[in-house]
Amino acid sequence: MARIAHFILPLTVLVLCTATAPAAERYDAKSWRRVKTHDMAALEKIDPLPMRQVVGVRFNYRAADIRHLKPNWFYSSIWSVTRSGNRADFSHIPVMVAKADLETFKALPTNPESAGKYVVYGQVLKDTEAGFLFVRLIGTKLKHEKRGRVAVSW
Repeated sequence: MARIAHFILPLTVLVLCTATAPAAERYDAKSWRRVKTHDMAALEKIDPLPMRQVVGVRFNYRAADIRHLKPNWFYSSIWSVTRSGNRADFSHIPVMVAKADLETFKALPTNPESAGKYVVYGQVLKDTEAGFLFVRLIGTKLKHEKRGRVAVSW
């Protein structure tokens, strides 16, 4: 009996940890080569926007306001600051964050003065009910796997 418990306990812990950890989204090498990373101002100028495609977006901080719009989704925005002399230009993009990724998203800075430079990956989508465009966030970390596959996670 002790041998069975010795085997089942670690297996149970592994299953519970895997079930609570946010899963990475994986892309094959061919699909990932089409992913482009944009400055926020450049992405806003693309016409038409790359709907349903994964893009990388450079940003500096996130909005402090996060709203719970749908059962498993939260609405916020990411911001970019471009400073030239005494002038600062601000750009923002609306984003949707999955409930499983919310705590990690909240860890991003909200203060434009202390913000760094980040890249987030997401899919450009349109909410047909509300009629607005947004980026469904996937993550900020890339892990290159075997055979050119890429995993995107938080």
